[in-house]
Amino acid sequence: MLSIIVPTHNEEKRIRATLLAVAGFLEKKRLPYEVIVVDDGTDATTGIVLALGKKNRKIRFIHFPLRLGKGGAVVEGFKAAKGDAVIYDADAATPPGEIPKLVEGLKKADVVVGSRKLPGSVVHGLSFTRRVASACFSTLASALFGLGIRDTQCGFKAVRRAACKKLVPQFVSKGFEWDVELLARAKRAGMRISEVPIEWFQRGGGTVRARDVWKMFWGLLALRKTLG
Repeated sequence: MLSIIVPTHNEEKRIRATLLAVAGFLEKKRLPYEVIVVDDGTDATTGIVLALGKKNRKIRFIHFPLRLGKGGAVVEGFKAAKGDAVIYDADAATPPGEIPKLVEGLKKADVVVGSRKLPGSVVHGLSFTRRVASACFSTLASALFGLGIRDTQCGFKAVRRAACKKLVPQFVSKGFEWDVELLARAKRAGMRISEVPIEWFQRGGGTVRARDVWKMFWGLLALRKTLG
């Protein structure tokens, strides 16, 4: 079974369309699945997801009153997941049709990274600022942790259930550096990591502020110190 984790924070404008698209695709492919929405927002997302869950029992909802951060939300999804393959989509920027690529990748790897930077990747609307910030961040991450991963920050990854169980107790990051921690800890545990090219669309909220970039970089340095 597939467990699809969707972390949300005030996503009332697009969560319904996102969940219908994911569930519709998996139903069409006749793949066993569950969708776990992990929410820490304050808008109408709760009501929307609960209403969808009444119609489709495969859609589960977990709400936290306090801000979890991207990493914290995904970890809570890992804990709740029941599937053999756990996939998380942090920003709904990747079409559901790309899910089989991750599933296929897990046949030979423990962690599969959806990449916007491989031959065959198709990227729509990635701003120049985000492109530069992403490239710098991934370069620094690889230098600090020896990952050799071109696109550490794409919010579309898959992890084997056994790997999730082993890694979950180790996580300390909550923010966007959490993706790097996942990869770094997986590598240190001797797990196999692979990248696959995907199609990706720029979604709303794509503005990159200088303070966000610095926060991510300092987060990487703090993580490096933590891991030793």
